[in-house]
Amino acid sequence: MQLPADYYDQDDSDNVCFLCGNPRYEPLYHVTQFGLDYDFMRCACGLVKQTPMPNEKFFAWFFNSEVFFDAEKTPNNEIWGYRDYFIDEDCRLATSKRRYRKMADVFEKGPRLDVLKIGPATGSFLHVASEAGHRVAGCDMSKRFIAFAKERYNIDIRHGGFEDVDYPDESFDVIIMFSVLENISRPDIFFEKVRRTLRPGGAFIMNFVDMENNVVEALQRDKYFIYRPPITYTFTRTVMTKVLNKYGFGVERTLRDVRVSNLEKVLTLGRWQGAYKLAKALGVERVSFPLWYYPSRIVIARRDDTLLA
Repeated sequence: MQLPADYYDQDDSDNVCFLCGNPRYEPLYHVTQFGLDYDFMRCACGLVKQTPMPNEKFFAWFFNSEVFFDAEKTPNNEIWGYRDYFIDEDCRLATSKRRYRKMADVFEKGPRLDVLKIGPATGSFLHVASEAGHRVAGCDMSKRFIAFAKERYNIDIRHGGFEDVDYPDESFDVIIMFSVLENISRPDIFFEKVRRTLRPGGAFIMNFVDMENNVVEALQRDKYFIYRPPITYTFTRTVMTKVLNKYGFGVERTLRDVRVSNLEKVLTLGRWQGAYKLAKALGVERVSFPLWYYPSRIVIARRDDTLLA
């Protein structure tokens, strides 16, 4: 596969580090996947970035493409996105309910909170929050997600990236994003807008794949699923706290992000093709269960402008 050059930021440089401002990059992995060559570089501050850096054109294409939604319809043997995204909706809804229960104290701060979810995908979490009585909103780059959320949950989602959608300052009590952080190419602009859009003291909830003492990465190294073209940055718990503090968010607590998944998703994501073929032959590939696999963590932070002083 060959992608246009303008899908990548031609001005991006390894002489830039949005976190420390004093870049000292060293090569971590050179990866060839899906016919594409790219590198992951690690700064001495701990931040890891992809280079060349994909830009908005890349993500507008990727999140509306068959290679993301339905790999079975493409000639690729490797799973870049999902084998069949929408077939997993029951798992996604179960995960949303589980996440909401674990963060119930955040949503009990008021009877009707204004909740924004960035990249809400099928709208399952917004549906759960709406059912609990909250006012919900979302924005997503995928028109297919927007159509699905409307049809399945009667949730209206605006089309576009969060950075480009016009939200008034201090208009939400809670801003949430799951599996979005690793696809943000300009974190400095992104986090600044999140802080402005969130009310003072409001909750910013997000998850990230924790690269600190990550056993899966230690075993798979450059074959680990996080090292794929859509990934812009990776984070450890320590680095994530530094990033949030830099942009005016105080970390309240972190949780293990246990998701309801199935063997098909886990085994194809991990590239364990032999195990997947066996599971399919036994007819158990669609069996679902809670799993802390990625492993990812949920961070609950609060807007705290004193951190910017």
